[in-house]
Amino acid sequence: MSQATPENPGEILLGRAKVIKGYTNTVWSLAIKDNLIIYGSNEKTIKICDINSGKCIKTLKGHTNSVKSVAIKDNLIISGSDDKIIRIWDIDSGSCIKTLEGHIDSIWSVAIKDNLIISGSRDDTIKIWDIDSGSCIKTLEGHANCVWSVAIKDNLIISGSYKTIKIWDIDTGLCLKTLEGHTHWVNSIAIKDNLIISGSFDKTIKIWSIESGMCIRTLKGHMGTVRSVGIKDNLIISSSFDDTIKIWDINYGLCVKTLKGYNCWIVSIAIKDNLIIYGSADKTITIHPISLSPNELNKFQQVINSYWLPEYLEQHLMDCFKTSKD
Repeated sequence: MSQATPENPGEILLGRAKVIKGYTNTVWSLAIKDNLIIYGSNEKTIKICDINSGKCIKTLKGHTNSVKSVAIKDNLIISGSDDKIIRIWDIDSGSCIKTLEGHIDSIWSVAIKDNLIISGSRDDTIKIWDIDSGSCIKTLEGHANCVWSVAIKDNLIISGSYKTIKIWDIDTGLCLKTLEGHTHWVNSIAIKDNLIISGSFDKTIKIWSIESGMCIRTLKGHMGTVRSVGIKDNLIISSSFDDTIKIWDINYGLCVKTLKGYNCWIVSIAIKDNLIIYGSADKTITIHPISLSPNELNKFQQVINSYWLPEYLEQHLMDCFKTSKD
């Protein structure tokens, strides 16, 4: 194998995981399109890598500070940066098509719905942009602190900030609900049907009803900040600054698997088919299958059969799965 470089990372196979090395800084954000991994980092660039070979196909340059968030729409990449700017890139040519300016502080999260870009910023606001014109259509104000995360469900925007999550109407720009329950920053939000899944600095994951705004369940098990959450069918995947990734059953709130052995923060995750792709503070990207061994499945079923009362499930989580290995 040739020596890894930033433009031609090497890969190391560890058990069932593929580790892509050769980058020079923390991987803050990830998105997947077909067989391509798109990621942003402290390098101030966006890289497009082949998921199979691990090779860097293109490096997109233009941002002047860390790229904190990336999203994909068709053949467009949308990136948000600490330089207060959103850029729209052509994935084929690697060229920057548009530059969107309006935020007065770092942009920490971007999401896409149809021809709209939604951005959350350290300036405490959310902006809605038109992709075609590049103009800002609305600015949503209501959070008292930085907006760490944004997500979209139909005509709703869901945003996470300090201790709160807000649900907004995308057409009117009005805040419909404020969800309270976390005790620290809400770093990441994912949507599953009519449920909101949120990860927080308070080390927990919460599952909320969009309709009622009520917290249905709190998932405890991480020993550090929950930096990112994602959804695959009925599984929640969470990454943490405790150097682990956990896989949870969304219906029961049980941790069915813990991936360990990473001596660094797990900063970002993306999901493709049955693969978890995650970026770390050790400058690597890792690709790991989402799968449970027969023994793990058996353990999980035993919990469901023996501890069917909800009040028992959370306590038994730590007892039954504390020795779970990847």
